[in-house]
Amino acid sequence: MFQDQGSLEKAVNGDYNFSVGEILSEAWERVNGAKLKIVGAMFIYIVIASLTTGVISLFLDAKPYYDAGDTVRGVITDMVVGWLASPITIPLSVGLLLLGYARANDEELRIDAIFNYYVLVWPLFFASILITILTYIGFALLLLPGIYLSIAYSFTLPLMVDKKLDIWGAMEVSRQAVTKHWFTVFGVNITLVLLTVLSAIPMGIGLIWTIPLIMIAQGVMYRKIFGWKVHDPINS
Repeated sequence: MFQDQGSLEKAVNGDYNFSVGEILSEAWERVNGAKLKIVGAMFIYIVIASLTTGVISLFLDAKPYYDAGDTVRGVITDMVVGWLASPITIPLSVGLLLLGYARANDEELRIDAIFNYYVLVWPLFFASILITILTYIGFALLLLPGIYLSIAYSFTLPLMVDKKLDIWGAMEVSRQAVTKHWFTVFGVNITLVLLTVLSAIPMGIGLIWTIPLIMIAQGVMYRKIFGWKVHDPINS
């Protein structure tokens, strides 16, 4: 058991503390030994997501709208394609992310674990749609509310899986907890984005390290804020 385990009660009260450097340092220590499995799982996700969106795009092709200068209909069509693919891609993306969470807690990594979360496909799907809509509204009204919500809701799906919270409960717990130290959580995320951009410059080779780093860092933050409850939340 880690000494810095958080809990739901501590999280919503803001009773946690960490720095950007602390999160990155601990995550980096766990990258070695996890790269191949996480990157391999990412490859599987990309293949499945590409095939899914490709098949759907055969029936809903946005390209003619863009070619005709109808950007609005093209964007809407692309969004519909993404939403239709979501029941396939979202549980996979959650499984991929939770590989990083497992590594952050020194658990054994299994690539096939990314398929574990289809039993929660519809709650995860509707939560993702709701978060997307609220965040888009925030960006449409003013830029800052959109940025705030995108960070505040970032732990919603892991909370649904790990703590078995319902959609709105997970969203509110994530928002309340993150808001207490929003700038620190934002700092970790923006640093990871910058590292990813820089690592992609030399032919993308650096992504072999930064992709696992991102997922493990998210897991380290989650543990410090909410506590990591179980290895397999579905069957426990």
